[in-house]
Amino acid sequence: MKPSFFKRRRRPAFTIVELLVVMAIIVLMAGLALPNMQMVTLKAQSTICAENLHGIGVAVLSDATDNNGILPEINQAAAPVYPSTVPGIVGVLGNYGVTTNTIQCPVDMGQGAGSSFKLYGSSYEWDPVLDDGTDPVTSLPMGPVNVTVNASRIRICTDFNSIHNGKKNALYGDGHTRAR
Repeated sequence: MKPSFFKRRRRPAFTIVELLVVMAIIVLMAGLALPNMQMVTLKAQSTICAENLHGIGVAVLSDATDNNGILPEINQAAAPVYPSTVPGIVGVLGNYGVTTNTIQCPVDMGQGAGSSFKLYGSSYEWDPVLDDGTDPVTSLPMGPVNVTVNASRIRICTDFNSIHNGKKNALYGDGHTRAR
């Protein structure tokens, strides 16, 4: 007779029914998590957009500090306001760290050929206005005109379209961003 340590112990195995039940539970949980993953992805992209706007805000404040508190003149392809010699956002704020990547909203880039970046060269609309929380807003004079306004009320730059759950991310004069 063989010693007991030579005896083979039989390990319990999964039955096919148990395996199918476990697989069904995993599929069910994945199905429940998928819509949440899409929402998380959109929220992450919206956060990146807000960070891009914040970076533009830091550059604008730096430029204004270097120019006696005057906001820079920036042209945009969608509606040029200044003479054609005035460059766009990257041209004006490039020395302060604004790059082509900074002016691309990830949600806008997902719009394909209809994205604002592809149409206008920027996902963001440069249009400094006084934002009192109601529409319409009053245009803010640019250049050497002195206006005393709380910087948190000056909306400097926004998304072109309402692509963040029906809202636009906006940059304000004091550097904060928010969806509106």
